[in-house]
Amino acid sequence: MCSSYQGEAGSLPYSLPIAAVPVAGPDLVASSLEAVGSLGGLSDMLARTFSWMGRVGCSLMLLEEDGARLKSFSSNNLDPNWVPSERLLESAGDWPVCCAITLGKAWAGSGRERPYPMPSVTGSAAAAVFPLPQKKGALIAIRPGFPPFSSVEQEFLASAAADVSDLLADMPRPDFSDVTSCRFRKVKMGEFSWDLETGIITGDAIFAQLHGLSAAGSYPMETIFDRMPSVQKAQAARAVGSFLGLPGPFKSTYRIAGPGGIRHLQARFSRDASNPQGAVLVGHVAEVADERSLVPTDQHRILRKLQRAEQMLVLASACAEASTTDQLAAAACDVLAVFGADAIVLAEVVNGRINLLTSYGQSAQTASSLNQMPLSISAPLMDALREQRAVFIESHEDLIAAYPHYARFAYRLDRQAWAALPIPVGQPGSPAAACMLSFDRLRLFGPRDQALLVATAGLLGRALDRCRSYDAEHTRAVQLQQALLPTALPSLPNIDLSASYLPAVTGAYAGGDWYDALRTMSGRLLLVIGDVEGHDTQAASQMGKLRTAIRAYAAITEDPADLLRHTNQLLTEDNEGDSDHARTATCYLVLLDPATLEIASANAGHPAPLLYTRGKVHDLPGRPGLPLGIFSDSQYETVQYSLDKDAQLLLYTDGLTDRRDINPNQAQRLLRMAFHRSACGDSGVTSVDRISAVCLEQARNTDDCALLLLKQH
Repeated sequence: MCSSYQGEAGSLPYSLPIAAVPVAGPDLVASSLEAVGSLGGLSDMLARTFSWMGRVGCSLMLLEEDGARLKSFSSNNLDPNWVPSERLLESAGDWPVCCAITLGKAWAGSGRERPYPMPSVTGSAAAAVFPLPQKKGALIAIRPGFPPFSSVEQEFLASAAADVSDLLADMPRPDFSDVTSCRFRKVKMGEFSWDLETGIITGDAIFAQLHGLSAAGSYPMETIFDRMPSVQKAQAARAVGSFLGLPGPFKSTYRIAGPGGIRHLQARFSRDASNPQGAVLVGHVAEVADERSLVPTDQHRILRKLQRAEQMLVLASACAEASTTDQLAAAACDVLAVFGADAIVLAEVVNGRINLLTSYGQSAQTASSLNQMPLSISAPLMDALREQRAVFIESHEDLIAAYPHYARFAYRLDRQAWAALPIPVGQPGSPAAACMLSFDRLRLFGPRDQALLVATAGLLGRALDRCRSYDAEHTRAVQLQQALLPTALPSLPNIDLSASYLPAVTGAYAGGDWYDALRTMSGRLLLVIGDVEGHDTQAASQMGKLRTAIRAYAAITEDPADLLRHTNQLLTEDNEGDSDHARTATCYLVLLDPATLEIASANAGHPAPLLYTRGKVHDLPGRPGLPLGIFSDSQYETVQYSLDKDAQLLLYTDGLTDRRDINPNQAQRLLRMAFHRSACGDSGVTSVDRISAVCLEQARNTDDCALLLLKQH
C-alpha cells in the first residue's frame, strides 16, 4: 500500500493557474494558522479552509514519544465511519499514514484505497496523506466520492501541511495519557418540531429560553432567523429548501444574539415518522459548551487567537461571495461584530472629494454628512484616504487630542471608537479607497488588533474592485431594463394602476421580466405581464421586442388569445431563424372593460394573477397554454370573468415565488398574505413596492421580478 507515493511533501506538480485557488488560499492558510494554538481547533480551521474543494474532512495523527504508535488527536468534517479509531496504530504498519511518516513522502489515493483502517462499509473517497516531519505525525484529507484530488488541490494541501508542521513545532507536545480523558457537564436540552410547509416551529420552554423567546409555543421560523447574525441568517434561509429533498438526519450549529451576548447552539433533528408527507422535522437543541470552560486558564490566549483567525476565514469567504459594495460592507460588519464593530463606511476619492460607496450600520444622517466632503479636511477617514495610513481612535479623548476641532461636539457622537483604514486596490487607475469601522464602546487597539484590522482592509481590497465593477455594470443593466419598460401607466376613472420592477441582485445583467398597460382602440384597458427566458442583454432585448409586438398587434385585434397566438408565431419564427439563441417566454394578458368590469384573459404558461374579492385572495380563473416560442401552431383560450366592485388584481412574475431560499409553497403564501394586507388597507403594505418588499424581506432576490397592481376606488 506504500507504492502510491508521489514525492516529498510540498513538491507536488502545479499545473493550473493560481486563479484556481480561492481568495482564502495558501497565503491566508499560513497567516491564519499562525494564530492557532490548540489541536482541537486546528482541524476545524483546516476543514473550513479546505471547503472550496468540496466536502473535505481532515484528521491530525501524531506519533508517541517512542515513535512506536500513532494516535488520532483531532478530526473534523468526517463521517463517523471515516474518523480514525481511538485505538493506537502501530507505526510500523503498511497503511499509507504509517508509510508517509516513515518515508517522509506524501501519498494520494482514490476509490477504495484507505489511508488508515476503516470499516468496510465506507464508500469511495479521495484521500491524501502529508507527513509532518518536525512533529513526527501526518495530516490526512478525505473527500467522499471517486474523483481523486487534482494536482492543484494536492499542492494546496501540501502547503497547508507544511504550515501545520511549522506551527506544531512551536507548540507543547500533547500528553498522550490525557487524550482519552473526558469532561462532563450538565446540558439543558430543548425539544422542537418544525413544519417545513408552514414555516412554523414549535418548541418547549428550554427551546424558548435558548432562543430568547418569551415562552414555549409556536413561532414563524423568521422569528428564529431574526435572532441570528445577518450572514448566518441568509445561509440558514437558503438551507431550508434543501431539507425537503434530503432524507436526514440533520445537524446544525448556529449563533443566536441576545442581551447576554452571542449564544452558540447545536440542533439535531430528523423527519417525523408519524407524518406521511415527511414535511415535519423533530429534534432537540442544546447550547454548545463555551470552549474557555473546557481548557486551562493559560490557554485562553490561544483560543482568542483561534477566534480571530476563524473570523478572518469567514470574512474571506464572505468577501468572495459579495457581488455589490452593499453586500461587501454588510459582510465585513457582520463578521467583525465579534470584535465590537457595529458600523462601516466604504468611500473613495473622486475629484478631491469623498464619494461614499456605501455604509452599513451608520445612520443616514451620518453617512450623508460624509459624502462629498473635501479630502483636505482633517478627519480620520480623510487622513486614511489622503495619506494611505491607518488611523485608530480609541475614545472621544483620543479623537479630540488628534483632531482638536472635534472638541465642541465629540461627546454628542453616537460612537465611542473608530478605525479608518486604507483599502489596497488592484486595478490600475482605480480611485483610492478606505473604510472606517465604528465601535459603540471604548476600544483598545493593541498591535494584534491593528494587524487584524489592516488585514481586513486587505481582504476588502481584493473584493472591492470586483464589486465596484459590478455596481457600474448593474446600474447600466437596470437603466437598459427600465428604458424598455413603460414610462407611465394609463389613467382611468375609478381605477388606480401601479407597477414595480426589481432587478436580480446576483447577476450584473437585467432579465426578461416585463409589464405593460395600454388603452386599446375601443377604450378598454389591456394589462400585460411576461417573462423572457434568461438573464442577459439578449433577454432584455427580446423582452422589448415582445412588448412592442403586443402593442402593435393590439391595433389589429383585442382578443387576448389572438394576441398571444400572433406573438407566439413571431417568437417561434425568430427561434427557427437563430436556433443557437432561441428563447421562450411566458405571458399573461388581461383585457378589462372599465364600464362593465368584464375581463377577458389568456395565459401562455405564466403564473395566474391573484384576485382579491370579498375579503379573500385566489387565482384568477383561466386555462394556461404553452409558453411562447415553442410551437408555431400553439393555441390559446380567452376566458371571461366579471370583477366585483371591490376587486383588486395583482399580476406578477415568478421571481417572487420561485426562489432558492424558501419553499415555493411558502413563498406563494407569503405573496398572498402581502397582497391581502395591501387590499385590506394595512398601513404597512400600501403599495406594490411594499408587497415585493414584504415578500423579499428575508432574502436577496436571485431573479428579477415584476408586479402590476390594479385597484378600484
